[in-house]
Amino acid sequence: MGVSIYYTAERATLLTEQEQENITLIVDKYNESFEHTEEAESFDLYAYDDSESEVILAGATKISSSMDVEDLIYTLGHWLECLTEIRLVVADAEWHVHLDDTDAVWVDDKWQMEE
Repeated sequence: MGVSIYYTAERATLLTEQEQENITLIVDKYNESFEHTEEAESFDLYAYDDSESEVILAGATKISSSMDVEDLIYTLGHWLECLTEIRLVVADAEWHVHLDDTDAVWVDDKWQMEE
């Protein structure tokens, strides 16, 4: 059992080729620097599905509940920082990010968990 971070970006226009390349570079950078590959999934984006109305990007990353608190906080911070960089690349989208039932919100390009 564990928790998952779910993320979705919506807008009327598809990702540009440059946005897609930038996102790939960001995801690769964060996956390569992730320290807990045996205890949590790497960052994952779903394959694009044009049947979803305006969803241009979506994914989920599962985090093991067997991690100690420090590793769990590091992992959450790591993946939310990854999402922050992606969010800045796709700034004109409406983002929905949550850890199971708790929303993550951005204030001045920094994330925080909603109370």
